[in-house]
Amino acid sequence: MPVPEQQDDLIHQPRDDPRWRESYYFSFFDWNLGIGGFSSIGKRPAKGHAGSINVIWGPSAPTLVASEFDSFTEHSDDHSVAGLGYRATRPYGPWELSFAGELNDGGTGIECGHEALGPTGRSPASKVPVRYDLTFTPLYSPYLYVERDEWRDLFDGHIDEIGLVEGELEIGGETHRIKGRGAKDHSWGVRDWFKPDAWRWIDVLAEDGPELALWRAQFDGDWVEDGAVYGPDGVDGLSEYEESVETSGRPRKPLPTRIRLRAAGGSQQVAVAGEVARVVPIFFGRDLDGGRQVSWNDRALVRCDTEAGRVAWANVEFENLLAE
Repeated sequence: MPVPEQQDDLIHQPRDDPRWRESYYFSFFDWNLGIGGFSSIGKRPAKGHAGSINVIWGPSAPTLVASEFDSFTEHSDDHSVAGLGYRATRPYGPWELSFAGELNDGGTGIECGHEALGPTGRSPASKVPVRYDLTFTPLYSPYLYVERDEWRDLFDGHIDEIGLVEGELEIGGETHRIKGRGAKDHSWGVRDWFKPDAWRWIDVLAEDGPELALWRAQFDGDWVEDGAVYGPDGVDGLSEYEESVETSGRPRKPLPTRIRLRAAGGSQQVAVAGEVARVVPIFFGRDLDGGRQVSWNDRALVRCDTEAGRVAWANVEFENLLAE
């Protein structure tokens, strides 16, 4: 497996391409509370633009969400957008995640209400005050994706980690002590949202048994993937992967409802059957040749049953490129 350098956990020298982007992503789920979430900060140094998405959700809780935008003058290891902040204590060590502000209430349906998408200042959805101070602590060595031509329009480098997430989360004045598991990824390079026909980003988090983080993308009908299985034998690069996805009817794009997957790396494997509990649709659009293309990403919280009869939780991105 490629060995990441210590500096790769921090920012990289950007290129002049306006699509060059550096991003961090964190997810978590607490089994005892039935509460999880994910957030991401992405920065485009050539434009001086930064954006974030911040979600708190659970199978019996409302989906709270906001996407915010900001600007910056210096590409540095200070990552903050609209009250959301990330800070590394040291490369590949604990990361501190903090937020103080409001999120839009997207309701308790499987699909988040579309009126809740976007910045809090523009959304007509009701607001919920949220505050958290969480720490992501990796449990395994970081996994650096293998360089290949297919990835060149999505990233120059991509690193996944699996670990513990602990701290305090306050929702609407009610305080919860979080003690769960989570995933982290870090990407840098040109990101062309419209290059692949589709992609799947997956983390499977389990309190016992092997865990999984992978990214796969489809180009001209062919799928390529990379990632790793994390377990008692350490970190093993992905050697086999197969999946099947079930959907239900929805205008413009079917709604994902179930996923079955099996991933193997070395002597370790993850095999789960999952049911989608929550979905947040995320849209990126562009005008092209008199029409419009949309990269439609359904970010899903998935309850999974393992072959051993245990419960795992997964975060899955179901992305497809659509023409309008």
